[in-house]
Amino acid sequence: MQISINKKSMIPVYEQIANELRDKMYNGDLQDGDQIDSEPKLCMILKVSRGTVRKALEVLIKEGRLTKIHGKGTFVTNPDVAYPLGGKLYSFAETLDMQHLNYDTQVVKQDLLSANKEIAEHLNIPIGDKFLYLERLRSVQGEKVMLIENRVNINICPGIERKNFNNVSLFAEIEGISGKSIDSAMSTYEALTVGNKRGDLLNLPASSPIFKVQQTVFMPNHKPIEYGSVWLKANKYFLTTTLQRR
Repeated sequence: MQISINKKSMIPVYEQIANELRDKMYNGDLQDGDQIDSEPKLCMILKVSRGTVRKALEVLIKEGRLTKIHGKGTFVTNPDVAYPLGGKLYSFAETLDMQHLNYDTQVVKQDLLSANKEIAEHLNIPIGDKFLYLERLRSVQGEKVMLIENRVNINICPGIERKNFNNVSLFAEIEGISGKSIDSAMSTYEALTVGNKRGDLLNLPASSPIFKVQQTVFMPNHKPIEYGSVWLKANKYFLTTTLQRR
């Protein structure tokens, strides 16, 4: 494996090694599942200490781009979860099912809260009215990859606040209780740093990059049913779209 480092550079050597390995992943030279050289071999090739190599690898492990398997070695784990943009509206759970990925959903918080001005406007309810606040962590193949914060209009779905949402689809419950199909959604996408609170839940440093999807979901006649935020691990999720030139 060819890795160039400059020991006279102001950039720490471990950071140079991490940057070189990351670039190889971006370029496709290292792909998902590839095993990288062992720590002793990297030390010999680069003529650096074991501590320097280990620190470089730990940077990429924290980013989720490398994983260590005891007794086997260190392997590349590039982003492997796609979310399609445009066309049909899918829930995040539905996209995981379509990709045949094993996932688990854990409720962190489920409560009836009073709507402030922002939430009241998005759900089209009076300020102070109750709404269902639902906070869930979703793991894919054992790794936490998204934090979902839902705010649900209980006037359209009375009784939904009593449902157990561990491993249960919110969209399916909304359609089952209301007897109507979800019609559409309006979404915005931002690239942010995760911050302390959400970073703790997702096992990420506060400065880690993350995708934030802010979405309002509508029933027929443009009635808002849900106003939510989805925080996606940027090192595991990628967004896809198909565009047609007319």
